[in-house]
Amino acid sequence: MKQTEVLKKKNLWKKLGIILFWLFIWQGIQLAVANSVLLAGPVQVARYLGSHILKADFWQVVLLSVMRISLGFLLAFFTGILLGAVSFRFPFIKELLAPIIGMFKSIPVASFVVLLLIWFGSGKLSYFCSFLVAFPNVYESILTGLAHLDGKRQEMMEVYQVSFPKKVMYLYVPAVFPYLTNSCKTCIGMSMKSGVAAEVIGTPEFSIGERIYMAKIYLDTPGVLGWTVVVIAISFLLERGFLWLLAKAGRAKWFLKGKRQAYDNSRQERDMVFSMEGVSKNYGTHAVLADFNLQCTQGEIYWITGTSGIGKTTLLKIMAGTESFQEGKISPWNQGKAMVFQECRLNDALSAIENVMLTAGRYGNLTKEAAKKQLLRLLPEDSLNKPVSQLSGGMRRRVELVRAVAAGGKLLLLDEPFSGLDKENREKAMAYIRENKEGKIIIITTHSKEECLKMDGVLVVL
Repeated sequence: MKQTEVLKKKNLWKKLGIILFWLFIWQGIQLAVANSVLLAGPVQVARYLGSHILKADFWQVVLLSVMRISLGFLLAFFTGILLGAVSFRFPFIKELLAPIIGMFKSIPVASFVVLLLIWFGSGKLSYFCSFLVAFPNVYESILTGLAHLDGKRQEMMEVYQVSFPKKVMYLYVPAVFPYLTNSCKTCIGMSMKSGVAAEVIGTPEFSIGERIYMAKIYLDTPGVLGWTVVVIAISFLLERGFLWLLAKAGRAKWFLKGKRQAYDNSRQERDMVFSMEGVSKNYGTHAVLADFNLQCTQGEIYWITGTSGIGKTTLLKIMAGTESFQEGKISPWNQGKAMVFQECRLNDALSAIENVMLTAGRYGNLTKEAAKKQLLRLLPEDSLNKPVSQLSGGMRRRVELVRAVAAGGKLLLLDEPFSGLDKENREKAMAYIRENKEGKIIIITTHSKEECLKMDGVLVVL
């Protein structure tokens, strides 16, 4: 038996022991009080539930209350996600909603219940109360998550022109998911409690709140505590079930199937040219590039060399369109771009094949089998289906190189693509680039003149 399974069993028994301990304490206090009106013990509560749980109206009450409260929570969940995303995209909407969100968070639930009872009657109280309690938390969790977007991964997706659905699934969802999950852990229990509290005040027919209220009138303490146990159990099950579904949705590999999307090669000129004329880039008073000129033609490899800090990475980002510049001109480019960044820009939760599929399809035909075939040129087969977080730095570098080549773009920008590779894998990577240079313009930055000498190409010194 694995150690993790043993630990899980130990934790389970520990939790059961704690629950039994407090049940014994509860029963002991009830025996000391010796008055079932003041306090019913767990045995009396269990008897009450046992006598009601097999009755049809018990389940009707539970089902209708859960349905009303769950619908209110789900409406809050999806509305919070939608308005949170809109508010992040348009800050004016965020400012406009701020007083409403603040009011929802500040006004006591009892005040909401009384007002809603006047406006809508008792039947809809639990819908609105569960919504009003959950909505601000979900809304703010979305804003917080989006404020922590991975800027480097966002830049990578912009370069590769990743489709919006893929961006949502593999950029926005990972950013908001931890905050949304924590919010839902709180919101589900709060929605259940506020919804039942609203039912106690409004006493709609066939509701848990009505049964608690009637038990109170008849001084039926076992009934009050019995229905309270039911509320706790339902809250626990709803929370676990919803978080399980949320986790499954978050881990699902959406939009990564090998969809073919044809590229119109008839529009591509035989002698494709990419040019930069008089490009200058400053950071404040510091000039990184000054009147830089470059003309690149199809099928050639261009090596950008120079000392550290001279602007090689900045130059590639300007070419990729993710960095602005003050002066000069860059020729329009609609043939697609791909880039290997200086630091890792892979999705750690995805495998090597899935990372390649994530950016593929816009400028070429790529299936999952084709992606696997490309990766096998540089990686062992047993590494292709592992999450890339389990791969070594050199393997991750090779995955990034294959992703850039396989993306199908005609402008291939490689920022020190051989860093972290040993001699054997560096030579394999160089051979892989040479084999795939046909129909592309490849621009590589490097500190090593030895690398330039090993491959044909044009040397550009900054």
